[in-house]
Amino acid sequence: MSLISGAWPSEQSANISARSPDTHSLGEHATQVSEALLQPYFAALRERSDASLALNVHLPFCPSRCLSCDRIAVVQHQPDELEHYVANLARELARAAQTVDTARPLTRVHFGGGSPNHLSELALATVFSHINEHFTVDANTQFSMELNPRRTSRAQLNFLKGLGVEHIKLEVRDVDANVQREIGRIQSLELLEDVISIAHGVNFDSIGMDYLVGLPGQTADSCEQSIDAIVSLGPDWLVCLPFKRRESRFPHQIAVDSQHLPSLADRLVMFNQVQMSLTEAGYEGVGLNVYAKPDHQLAIAQQEGRLALNVLGYGTDADQAVMGIGLGALGELPGLVLQNQTKLSSWHKMVESGSLSATSAVISDDKTTLQRKVMRSLMCRQSISVASLTASQQKEWVQPLIGNGYAEQKSGDYRLTELGRSMLPHVWTDSSPAFRAF
Repeated sequence: MSLISGAWPSEQSANISARSPDTHSLGEHATQVSEALLQPYFAALRERSDASLALNVHLPFCPSRCLSCDRIAVVQHQPDELEHYVANLARELARAAQTVDTARPLTRVHFGGGSPNHLSELALATVFSHINEHFTVDANTQFSMELNPRRTSRAQLNFLKGLGVEHIKLEVRDVDANVQREIGRIQSLELLEDVISIAHGVNFDSIGMDYLVGLPGQTADSCEQSIDAIVSLGPDWLVCLPFKRRESRFPHQIAVDSQHLPSLADRLVMFNQVQMSLTEAGYEGVGLNVYAKPDHQLAIAQQEGRLALNVLGYGTDADQAVMGIGLGALGELPGLVLQNQTKLSSWHKMVESGSLSATSAVISDDKTTLQRKVMRSLMCRQSISVASLTASQQKEWVQPLIGNGYAEQKSGDYRLTELGRSMLPHVWTDSSPAFRAF
């Protein structure tokens, strides 16, 4: 038995070598859907007045595309094209608001990309205005945004804070100069120091970063130096994600030299280095692959057993439905993970016809919904009660993990072992949002 076999969902099931043409990155289990097919799920959401609602707004445009990019992204500089997208984003927001209960306050609005801050201040303000027009936003609504540090300025950060953005995440990948050259994403440590210093001065509630393991040119030594540099920057939290080259899905990645990619053994060493260095620096482990300062909301949720996981990543709300807005945006409703149209011209046509743009989904029956819940419980808490699972569920879902040494039974719980906490982040997480949707 290989090291990663028996760990559900397997890397093979997360890969998309066989899929319907329009399902893009949700995998071979995705099916093509229409708004009509999704109506029963929207109706069920409307009936659950206590369920919280979040928006995942995708702003896909970038000034350029680095080789590590595994998002639905579009390189675009023409103002009229960006304005066209913002105008149709307003149409999709209006249609989404008609579909769900608009009287229900949004608990979160997340802006992902692409590089959301590639849009002008006017365009961003327009998007915020349409969200406020079509949905209920109150003092408890959290706004978060992913930022390209190379497109960030003091004026922009002040502007975003003024719009209500409280949580930012800098898309960094790595701070090592050699790795940056390999992936075509050059951003100096001095630039990042300036951005984080300004962001602290603007008083964002939290400032996060990403660090990818498995990039071309990375070594154990470069990883150690990079994490030391990141610790010196002092982000409030960091997510460590494995990079996987998927040139069949992201054709630009054909330029990534596979000979320069670290081996699985090297990636495990680097991940452990990240874990040790950040823990020694006072960060607390959150879930499988996030590290946060002890007073951060994710660390507190971890301590109190409230940590949850959905297509937006780790959070504090276990009962949150997510509506995807925009090109390729991911959403999640009970029993359903869905993705919007990923081709820009087709997305425009769908939205202009008055339809939501969701085109593919993984529809789960009760068994697979529960399986995902069990997996997420293990990711969030590294344990699950034996009594919460039937004998057949224990045999089918937990015994393979135990057989590989990833989990063990102790004091009435199944708990991840040290090997499981080291290995499963490489099986169950991914740098591409759609590949970690489950």
